[in-house]
Amino acid sequence: MVETNGTAVVIPEQSNVREPFRPPASTDKVRETIWRSLSGIVSESLYQAGNFVELAEDYDRDKGTAVRYGHLVDATECLEIAMTHLGQLKSAVSYRLRIEDEQNIGAAGF
Repeated sequence: MVETNGTAVVIPEQSNVREPFRPPASTDKVRETIWRSLSGIVSESLYQAGNFVELAEDYDRDKGTAVRYGHLVDATECLEIAMTHLGQLKSAVSYRLRIEDEQNIGAAGF
């Protein structure tokens, strides 16, 4: 145990200078990347589903029922992918809103 003999102990001020090789880290960047990725998957999946429906409806009408059905199966798969990722995006946003609400309530003193 260190004795101070009744004198004040001075703690050196911590500098805000970053260590030269210390990497910066940010959970906000991770959340933004998740948002962009999931949004991109949903948008692209919906776009491609529309293209498959258009192929079945207009372009490959004369190629037979099996080809048209195949396009509709592909459109359904794209829509399922979109719905899965939209659900994940909804969950991520819901979680973030809940965290922000808890922080705001705590800051307001309720």
